[in-house]
Amino acid sequence: MRTVIRQRPCDSLDDISHQLREAFLALRQAIEAENPVVIVVSAPDLLGQDSLEGAALATGLVGLMRAATFEGSGKGWRVNVLAIDPEAEPPAEMLDIATQNGSLNGQILNLGSGHFGKIVP
Repeated sequence: MRTVIRQRPCDSLDDISHQLREAFLALRQAIEAENPVVIVVSAPDLLGQDSLEGAALATGLVGLMRAATFEGSGKGWRVNVLAIDPEAEPPAEMLDIATQNGSLNGQILNLGSGHFGKIVP
């Protein structure tokens, strides 16, 4: 079984903090159940191509993933981020890759189409 945490649209600081808290609680519950986790974020928000609030939330969720993988590296915690276009659904095969591959951990898999043809640092 896997846990999928998904970024929702946001437009306020209160919403950012609410979603980050929900994500933290869901991540903690998944870790206790020994479930791998994939955090799905908006690719444009991750690259700072949309709103300030969206970028803050997406990067906060990435920070949560990084903290969990650092703290849980020796404990078997598996957490990855899947960045997708905002209106898209995460492809099932990518959710499988992000949660079933034991060697894939602490990674951002960017499937967004908005960065094609651009130089992304």
